[in-house]
Amino acid sequence: MEMATPATTSAHLISLSPLGYHALGTASMLETTTSKVCLRAGSATVEVTALAPDLFRVGFFPHGRPASYGSEAVIPREWEPGFVTIREGEGEVTIATSVATAHLSLDPLRIGFTDQAGRAFATDDPELGMGWLTPEQAPSLDMVNPLAILGTPTRVYKRHQQGARYFGCGERTGELEKTGTHQLFWNIDPPRGHTALQNNLYVSIPFTMAMADGQAWGLFLDSPARVEFDLAHEDSQRSWFGAENGDLVYYVFCGPTPQAVLERYTELTGRTPLPPLWSLGNGQSRFSYETAEEVRALARAFRERDIPCDTLYLDIDCLDGYRVFTWDNTRFPDPEGLLSELREMGFHVVCIVDAGVKVDENYEVYTEGRERDLYCKTPQGDDYQNAVWPGVCVFPDFTNPQARAWWGDLHQGLLDAGITGIWSDMNEPALFIPLNSTMPSDVIHPGGGKARLHTQVHNAYGSLMVQAAREGLLRLRPQQRPFVISRSGYAGVQRHALIWTGDNSSTWEHLAMSLTQLLNLGLSGVGWAGTDVGGFYGDTSGELLTRWTEFGIFQPFCRNHSEKQTRHQEPWVFGEPYTSTIRDLLKLRQRLLPYLYTLFAECHRTGAPLLRPLFWHYPEDTDAYGASDQFLCGDALLVAPITRPGAEYRHVYLPTGTWFHYWTGERFEGPAHILAHAPLGQPAFYVRANTAIPLWPAMNYVGQAPADPLTLILYPAPGSGSATLYEDAGDGYAYTEGEDARRAILCEVEDKLIRVTLGAQEGTYASASQRFLLELREVSTAPAEINLGDQPIAWYYDHEQRRVSINLAATAHEQVIDIALS
Repeated sequence: MEMATPATTSAHLISLSPLGYHALGTASMLETTTSKVCLRAGSATVEVTALAPDLFRVGFFPHGRPASYGSEAVIPREWEPGFVTIREGEGEVTIATSVATAHLSLDPLRIGFTDQAGRAFATDDPELGMGWLTPEQAPSLDMVNPLAILGTPTRVYKRHQQGARYFGCGERTGELEKTGTHQLFWNIDPPRGHTALQNNLYVSIPFTMAMADGQAWGLFLDSPARVEFDLAHEDSQRSWFGAENGDLVYYVFCGPTPQAVLERYTELTGRTPLPPLWSLGNGQSRFSYETAEEVRALARAFRERDIPCDTLYLDIDCLDGYRVFTWDNTRFPDPEGLLSELREMGFHVVCIVDAGVKVDENYEVYTEGRERDLYCKTPQGDDYQNAVWPGVCVFPDFTNPQARAWWGDLHQGLLDAGITGIWSDMNEPALFIPLNSTMPSDVIHPGGGKARLHTQVHNAYGSLMVQAAREGLLRLRPQQRPFVISRSGYAGVQRHALIWTGDNSSTWEHLAMSLTQLLNLGLSGVGWAGTDVGGFYGDTSGELLTRWTEFGIFQPFCRNHSEKQTRHQEPWVFGEPYTSTIRDLLKLRQRLLPYLYTLFAECHRTGAPLLRPLFWHYPEDTDAYGASDQFLCGDALLVAPITRPGAEYRHVYLPTGTWFHYWTGERFEGPAHILAHAPLGQPAFYVRANTAIPLWPAMNYVGQAPADPLTLILYPAPGSGSATLYEDAGDGYAYTEGEDARRAILCEVEDKLIRVTLGAQEGTYASASQRFLLELREVSTAPAEINLGDQPIAWYYDHEQRRVSINLAATAHEQVIDIALS
């Protein structure tokens, strides 16, 4: 049996040791490999493995349970840790890589890490360390040994490093920084109108990024069961990380930068696939557009009013009695014809698919799933039933690969009708009896031979559902990139679907909350995410919708969505000046798509989120950590939305560098705290000097017109800056064979010379843009001359706008443009 917590005379520590907690005591060596140390502490096995130079895995398996690392989150792969040195000393074992060292003290067993400079991080608390808790009441499972199936709650206590600050934790409300909080990871459908006090929401990602002295490290606890993080909440000197059942498997990411932590985390759990380009445009949704004629009228209204929109969403009222994979033949008598008309108008259509399958003997989906025994079970062996939108339902066991394959193939009919994307909803799973509940813990997932209780897999249910959808779409339409949106998920969900943050409210508080929600999701690997623009519950207003759209045009996923009992909130509902203002904002969104698509390519390649807190690029800047109501969109744009009614001014913090106000061209030298004027329709956002922003011509939907010319806007200032432009076909997988285009853009400014270098194209993709319009902004005087290489070229200078415009052919070769100022 594991040894008890070491005795201490500190009443403070005793009071903080939870009742029934057993800390690991003395450990002995079992075996070592080239990169792993295996230890025995009482009846527990502990393994520490160097998976990569900057990544360690710790596995704690109490009560004689076998070591197992099966995971819904982690992608199986052969890791390359590089050269690893394992040394055994007096009471200690070390595992050293080229980046960090794991220190294993054996009496009692405590684990910590240091970097090459000797800085310690993720160090076990000396008193409490790692251990297990005696459950207050063992579960009643007559047919099995509870410890063999569930294990006991497990925890690891870590020292809270002085000055350390925690971020991430997936989908969270409240402030960006999570230091001093207790975080619960258990997916739910929260009550209507939830506030920042609602800790857990639809998505659970038990990962945190810690920042201390400008250095980053991360910790991911891999358990889809109920997980809790205490981030120096109970005790300012300690944090703890625990799972309700099973074993304790956690990964330590050594950094030292936020970029390095997230790159390795998304290598472990998967990266965001390149999206279809059309899915980045504006989307319009409602619960619900109830008839085909209403959808047609909606589409015509967007086009007649010249308001950009690429995607329309069909909620559950398009279904026959809310049965998934069906159509209501009265409301939508000819779905193929409707979707064909919408396609000709430039719209893509996304259809909802809920998790519950209606119990109905005349419903083929239900009977087929029952005959193939693909549903979750009660402890008595019956199909588990509960009520959702269609009435009494059963629920596919998505832990079963056969159930996932069956579910994926069911999307064939929707694709044949012309649907181009899938909206997976109610997949926590959310149940109506009782309201806002989920499956009982003792529901059984047969798993196709590997049975588990729902309490063991709960947080992964939504991820497994969208995995089934994505894999089905890949089989059915292998030449097209799947578009899958999910409300629920677990770590690694980013490789299957984008996340929208569920049923928010049409309040200013929810607008403010949405900024930090998306930032922390991005810091947790989910770079493709968005909130319902305008809010879902309650009645929005023209001002709130417009301000939310100001934020929405920078969100990775931009969609207006609302509940059926609420006031309509399409862009034209509130009249002027809101209609024209929203139109202009959405046109700016469409123009920004080349920039956003380039960021998606970076996210796909490295895991870097599109929306980033300021400390992402400025980890040494203490003021950057407090600027949680503003963000960086990529590395070139700094955005500070208005989130309060009646406000036109707000404080903005600009970090080191030269920044230009997008609307006025005003120049600022950071670091600086400024008061920004942001009238309706002109959100406060700033462009980093010497960093090119690619813009398309204005269009109402992707593919409406050739993207020609592609405008590259630059704000020159003394110094240099670089940017990248990424292009491909916008769909399909030719880019994996090199049919893409990557181009570096460098701007160097010294004395009276501005040099812009358009790098040679890498990749074989033939861009749709035949010409570049290089637009240098805030140039105070007309140039003396401009040369392309050693030859003069034509240019135009607008004295009023202070802009230099240069038309260039979009060749695949490097082009160097020298602008000599007078």
